[in-house]
Amino acid sequence: MNPPLKPRFSLVGRYSLLSLTLIVGALAVLSSLYAAVADSVTERLAGERLEAQVAGTANRLTNFIENRIYQLETLSTHPSMPLYLNYTDAVPDGVRELVRVEADSPDLYGILFFNDSNELTEVVPGQAASGQPYWDRHGWGIRGLPLVMMANSQVIGPRIGDGASPGWLLIRQPLRETGDQPVSGSIALHVRLASLTELMRTENLAGVLRPYLRTPAGDLLEPTGNRLDTVPEELRTGPEVLPGWRIDYQVAASDILSPLRSAQLGLYALAGVMALGTVTLFWALARSLRRRVTRLVQGAETLASGDLNFRLQAPKNDKDEIDVLAHAFNAMADRLQELIGRTVQAEKMAVLGEFATGVAHEVRNPLATIKLTVQALEKGEPDDERRELLVSVESEIDRLNRVVGDLLDYGRPVPGEPQRVEIRRIFRHATVLTSGLAEQRQVTVSATGDSRLAIVASPDQVIQCLVNLLANAIEACDTGGTVHLRAFRNGDRIHVDITDNGCGMDPDTLRQVTEPFFTTRQEGTGLGLSITRQLIELNGGDLHIHSVRGEGTTVSVTLPAANSDNLDSSSQEQSPTDHHALTDPDR
Repeated sequence: MNPPLKPRFSLVGRYSLLSLTLIVGALAVLSSLYAAVADSVTERLAGERLEAQVAGTANRLTNFIENRIYQLETLSTHPSMPLYLNYTDAVPDGVRELVRVEADSPDLYGILFFNDSNELTEVVPGQAASGQPYWDRHGWGIRGLPLVMMANSQVIGPRIGDGASPGWLLIRQPLRETGDQPVSGSIALHVRLASLTELMRTENLAGVLRPYLRTPAGDLLEPTGNRLDTVPEELRTGPEVLPGWRIDYQVAASDILSPLRSAQLGLYALAGVMALGTVTLFWALARSLRRRVTRLVQGAETLASGDLNFRLQAPKNDKDEIDVLAHAFNAMADRLQELIGRTVQAEKMAVLGEFATGVAHEVRNPLATIKLTVQALEKGEPDDERRELLVSVESEIDRLNRVVGDLLDYGRPVPGEPQRVEIRRIFRHATVLTSGLAEQRQVTVSATGDSRLAIVASPDQVIQCLVNLLANAIEACDTGGTVHLRAFRNGDRIHVDITDNGCGMDPDTLRQVTEPFFTTRQEGTGLGLSITRQLIELNGGDLHIHSVRGEGTTVSVTLPAANSDNLDSSSQEQSPTDHHALTDPDR
């Protein structure tokens, strides 16, 4: 064998050099462009970033209010909520638990109920509750507070906190009417003002952007919820949170550009370090890639030398294209080994078939002569013991004739005449022919499927195959066992499954079960399944066997479906009560 050719400059080397050149060149160009436009663009981008930050802050506050409104709508529509107005003792325990759970939200002080006179009638305090109205509800009111409408909801407040009590606001909705009974009252969420204002914190822009919440009363609130007594200089007007509420903000412009300019030199240094790191990384990747490609080349050379058992080591999960190529290489090697093995096996089977046919022809005629002679001797033999011996010899001759017949069937399989045949006819014949064996071994045979199913095949050959498979399944079962036939359609194929709960087969037996002359029984030639597979393949079908030791076996046969079936292409299966549709000749 000629030694493998080695390239002057490998693909990995060319790829690595080109990639490094492009990356280092791109870094140099980008650094130059950044230095040219950084100052003019930075200020504009900073302004846009600040506006986006303020808009995002306003959206967070709006979403907070909307979520509370949604929570309130869920409670206000509950049919038992009006009982809190006048019939507190009649409120179901489940409703009390629901309201208590909702009130325990960390954003709420509690849930309040008002009558039609805006008087507080009931309070469900939460974990954060403290002070009024939870200590003295009768002296508590909302008069004088700003009120903003959002659809069907009222946003009342805020009440700014002082040293004695925290700040809060109310979100209130009228209770929904239930049935014919009018409801005059409302339910409100007692919201922590700090839960709303804390959403204004901008930690990523701390010291640069300072947002404030402008209330309907004109107050400016800090993120802590405290009122700002002095209006800051250069205060900018921001977006609206809800009617009468908006975000105002202050920007420290000098604090924006100074850190960016200071970081510019650091970016240049970082670019240099990245370029050096990129060169190092690509050098390491190039070595790894070269090693993996070399392994693929060596594998191909080993396979080309005739070692069909060689396989590349590849991870179960493909990480990149080389792993995919390694799996494809192994799949190719498996397929090549399989094809060569099939070719060798086919040649062996052809020789074996010719041999079996020759042996059968040479043996059949002498056997016929011997049988006639034995029958003649049996008729004229007066002695009972000798007559029994002659009967035994005749039975052995019959057995040899069956073996010869199997050899002829295996050695020269003849395709039958394909025609349209209903599955119910095949099932009926097969179950009738095997009924004696089933009764003898006390095995129950059942069938399910669609009586309209039909195949295109040789009826006699298919029945022969099904009888053979049914007999094997029955013999594999113990007394009281079951064998089930199932037919269904999938696309243009008819599937027939023969399932038993017998002894099953181990993996070694399963691999050899369709090989000629292999058998696990003392009687038989070991050609039954081989002939069955041949006949099914001659009729354009396939045979697959699945078996588990101690659990049973399923033999799956697929055959071409008749185009005249009035069925869709999806799999169709009837219940076991449809057994007679496939097996009863009177139906």
